[in-house]
Amino acid sequence: MFKKDYFFAGVIIGIVLPFIFAVGTELVQKQFLHHAAFNILNSKPALMFCFIFNVILFRILMVNLKKYNTGKGLLLITIILIFLVLIKP
Repeated sequence: MFKKDYFFAGVIIGIVLPFIFAVGTELVQKQFLHHAAFNILNSKPALMFCFIFNVILFRILMVNLKKYNTGKGLLLITIILIFLVLIKP
């Protein structure tokens, strides 16, 4: 996956991964259901579901791959994004 262990790589992955899953969920809803059951960007549970993949990747990076700096960057962004979702009105 990665040859080097960079904090900044974890930050980028932490931002991009939930965005990809959020957009993918929207596209699947519109394509296969022919309507959006809910707007994922306005649904706290749906956004929190997108962060599950960050937590899974965090565990893989820290335990299996021993990429501690990348894992720390991913964890930092995940915590910040979860906090922002929770305080969102």
